[in-house]
Amino acid sequence: MGAVPGGAGGGVLAALCLLLLVWAPLPLASNRPWSAALLALGLFGLAALVGAVGEARRMIPADRPARLAAVLARAVLLWAVVQALPGLGASRPVWEGFETLTGRAPWGSLSETPVATAEGALRLAAYLTAAGLGAALLSDDAVGRRAVRALALWITVLSVYALADLATGSYRIGWIDKWIYQDVATGPFVNRNAWCVYAGIGAAAALLASGMASGPRGRWLWRGAGVVCLAGALFSESRWGLVSVAAGLSALGLVRPGRPPWRHLTVGALVLAVAPLGLVATGRARFLDRLDPAYVVGDLRWDLYRVTLEAVQAAPWTGYGLGSFPVLFHHIRDATLAEALVFQAHSVPLELMAELGVPAALGLMAAYGLLVVRAAWVARCTGAPMARLGAAAGIMAGGHALLDFSLQTPALAVTVLACLGAAGPLPSAPGCASAPAPSPGPAPRAPTPVPAP
Repeated sequence: MGAVPGGAGGGVLAALCLLLLVWAPLPLASNRPWSAALLALGLFGLAALVGAVGEARRMIPADRPARLAAVLARAVLLWAVVQALPGLGASRPVWEGFETLTGRAPWGSLSETPVATAEGALRLAAYLTAAGLGAALLSDDAVGRRAVRALALWITVLSVYALADLATGSYRIGWIDKWIYQDVATGPFVNRNAWCVYAGIGAAAALLASGMASGPRGRWLWRGAGVVCLAGALFSESRWGLVSVAAGLSALGLVRPGRPPWRHLTVGALVLAVAPLGLVATGRARFLDRLDPAYVVGDLRWDLYRVTLEAVQAAPWTGYGLGSFPVLFHHIRDATLAEALVFQAHSVPLELMAELGVPAALGLMAAYGLLVVRAAWVARCTGAPMARLGAAAGIMAGGHALLDFSLQTPALAVTVLACLGAAGPLPSAPGCASAPAPSPGPAPRAPTPVPAP
């Protein structure tokens, strides 16, 4: 395995990688400029250490899906840099009259917000680095199992905090008073929807840890941790978040060797179906009110999708620049959105198409999809816990991103991509999906010798 992750140095680097994943949700989910920059510096610094020990090649697995995903993602990153370069979009309306107003020559980039595009490119580079670090440091089976347990334990702790904050009515994130979503669980996150998905990942990790436990007591303790994480997700009251978590947990049961555990899946489906009654029992029936068709149809996001699609149609090839949507929105909103305060399109695919252009957006989504499918294939073939967690987390976050912006939260994006990168080597044997699941139990005893007659 080389220096990473087998030796002592590799163990230290793997521990540092886990430490970054533990740190990521604490400073407001790393979703402020300073905390996002700090997380990115940590990821880039750790990647430099991996390169210093001669193991940078491990950051991209040798199989074709991983390499294709890397090529696509790097091409999109390069395109974002091109968008921010001067002179390539000087004829765009946004730069007309710039020199007359400011007395300075226009930057003339394809991006309407070149500084924001440069910042967006740095964030994207950090996310790609997280996937590479997962592949280099956490893909070993033994290390991956420890990582699954660590994530399960840590997200359980954060879920206990989220539920305690909600029960006591303190409505704080650390020492900071919440300014939004005061009466729902958000843990250290500002946004309840991103927290819901993150807590769902904790539930998946806890269920996997339960399967790895050596005795019934350990299994029940980890199952209890999974219930706590699910409660943390439930009391976020995120509608699409809970649907995405349910989809990810269903996938967790399916992406494993052998026949699907239909009995467990049925029980899990029943539990998830009746879980909202827990909200009603605690006086939070408003969640059911938000499921009313009239409420759903009247959601402002449908108008937001409409004007975003119109923006995509106006610049389908080049986009308006990665990270430009908050400024772009002021140009495209109409009377129905005149009073709306919007910073995201509430659909990652739509926002990417508006910012990057359709070809680049499709390339980035294809790269993400390849990593999810790859993790699911590895999990189906080998039953590796980290591969199963990566597939489940990728489905939760990717599904939720269709109708919201959770994947734009650095703590969640880094966690999901590190898990996807850590899925392990891709098996090449045909029919490997029928291989038996690896047993975590003790090795069988040696046969007792039979004395000669």
